[in-house]
Amino acid sequence: MKRWLIAAAALLVGGGVSATLLVAADPSRNAVDVYAAAHDLPAGAALSTDSIQLRSVSVAGGAAFLFTRGDESHLAGMRAAHDLAAGQLIQRNDVMASTSFADRRLVFIPVSAVPPAPDGAKVDLLSIGGSADHPTVVPFAQGVDVQAVVSGGLIVAVPAKEAAAFVFAAAGLHLAAVVAEPGTADATEVPISSIEDAMAVVAGR
Repeated sequence: MKRWLIAAAALLVGGGVSATLLVAADPSRNAVDVYAAAHDLPAGAALSTDSIQLRSVSVAGGAAFLFTRGDESHLAGMRAAHDLAAGQLIQRNDVMASTSFADRRLVFIPVSAVPPAPDGAKVDLLSIGGSADHPTVVPFAQGVDVQAVVSGGLIVAVPAKEAAAFVFAAAGLHLAAVVAEPGTADATEVPISSIEDAMAVVAGR
């Protein structure tokens, strides 16, 4: 009788371990519901509840750059930033505000040593000036939409009325880019013109 109880306990333990392994190996555990295009959408098309659908997918590194369940009301009021194919997962840089389509301009900004910029990221562009012994760093533009990271810089999307200012900055300023990942708070950069300024800012974080 004692041996039978021991054997039964072993089977139960073994079954529990197997069940745990099966659950751990099940990829659906890491799946998340994200929105995709329900059918082909041309650039500028307004998104609606009929043109988007939920899909369950496993996304490496998280889904911060995608629209997940609960984002429907926000997504439905936007437009496609470019052509979207049926079934394509909708990333944050695939859409734009409904009022920005006719006003959108793409500008190349030469920037060296660009940090990794995930899809849907925004950048703060900082102007580096002054002299070798007295450099300055001054914010030029904050929260700028990144359309693409290319060799030698960034393609950013800006309102038409700001395009000339960005072209001027690209030609005449030494710019550095600080990347803000999707979902992060608005920028709080301040001008820095001395080592004392830099140390004070870092000490006060």
